[in-house]
Amino acid sequence: MFEPTGSRRDAASVIFNLPGYRVVDAVDLPLGGRRVKVEPVDLGDGCPTCVVVSSRVHAWAEQRVRDVPHAGRVVVMVRKPRLVCVEPACPRRTFTPATPQLPARARCTTRLRTAVLGAVIDSGRAVAEVAADYKVAWWTVQATVNAAAVLLANVDELHVRRLGIDEHRYRHVRWYRDDHGRWRRVEPWMSTIVNADCGQVLGVVDGRDSAAVGGWLTARSPAWRDRIEVVAIDPSAAFRKAITDALPNAQVSVDAFHLVQLANLMVTRVRQRLIRDREQRRGRTLDPAWANRMLLLRGYDTLSARARARLDKVFAVDDPTHELSAAWGVKEQLRRLLKMPTVDQARHQKMILGCYMLAADMDETWRLWNTVQAWWPAIEVLISTGVTNARTEAANTGIKQIKRTGRGYRNSAHYQARILLTSAARRAA
Repeated sequence: MFEPTGSRRDAASVIFNLPGYRVVDAVDLPLGGRRVKVEPVDLGDGCPTCVVVSSRVHAWAEQRVRDVPHAGRVVVMVRKPRLVCVEPACPRRTFTPATPQLPARARCTTRLRTAVLGAVIDSGRAVAEVAADYKVAWWTVQATVNAAAVLLANVDELHVRRLGIDEHRYRHVRWYRDDHGRWRRVEPWMSTIVNADCGQVLGVVDGRDSAAVGGWLTARSPAWRDRIEVVAIDPSAAFRKAITDALPNAQVSVDAFHLVQLANLMVTRVRQRLIRDREQRRGRTLDPAWANRMLLLRGYDTLSARARARLDKVFAVDDPTHELSAAWGVKEQLRRLLKMPTVDQARHQKMILGCYMLAADMDETWRLWNTVQAWWPAIEVLISTGVTNARTEAANTGIKQIKRTGRGYRNSAHYQARILLTSAARRAA
């Protein structure tokens, strides 16, 4: 016959499983639900003033606390002892002991706060939804998130070599009156700074100008800034100026995603201009180029045989001047350039791209060429280092995925706490 080797507790305490407490009573309530009364297992604790341990009970008090749901609504009553300090010289005569599950002045158990924090951060649920599910106030859940964010590691103590900077619009433009009665604009943009090696968010600042990002970088210690080798950014002159001023030794890498996005925008503008010049109207469903406008923006190497046939038909039927196919060829050549494994191969593909530009000879394509020329040193850094803000296999959490965690927030402090904790949780996993 086998006997269990675990600790001996009564059945109710085992089922309720609140660490450090045992169940002393449990009754059904008249309107449904249950009331469970618990008390601490160990009555001894140190006085908060003199730290002398005492187990002498002066009186008992009951307190209602919030706890995680257990198969329905549960009212938890904690029978708390008030202990007498046995040190005669101590000015404090009595005190209430604190436990890991119920710290001093706590109205919620620690396991409840852990559960709501996991629901918000790991599951990505809204704070109001979690509060309604766990039957607690909205500000209780938000205070738990903010308190956890304060416990994150100091940025200056992290050994970061590569940064990623990207902006995010988290709310609509709003206006308000200041103290002098003048209208002021609420900043709808935020800039997020992450560790490009692991995807952990390091900071969030209001705005997307060089002053906001540069101020955050300047606030870091000189040793921290000297360790930065590469910074991945959008093709933003403001971000590049902030990096040049605050991190003079760091190289700038530009995201391939945004360069391809600019190329797709160039193809769209050419398509819109051609239909306006030819038909004196906007594109319609009967126009093959308009009907397949999204197909024009996809990479040719990702298309199926059927999609490629549709694209060839668009160029044959709805492109009499061959300008649309020329713009599309420029876009595909830029994509091919950005996929090169070495800088020498990228330079060779850039020469071919220049030939495509001369053949196309349109204002839209030359505007794209000027952008490529202005950001070519950053493109070489991208190809040689591979540092980007996009999602990669090495770092399963890119900056663009993490920022979506705070989407919809109207309060900047809540937004920052949410995405900082989300990135830290993913980094730990």
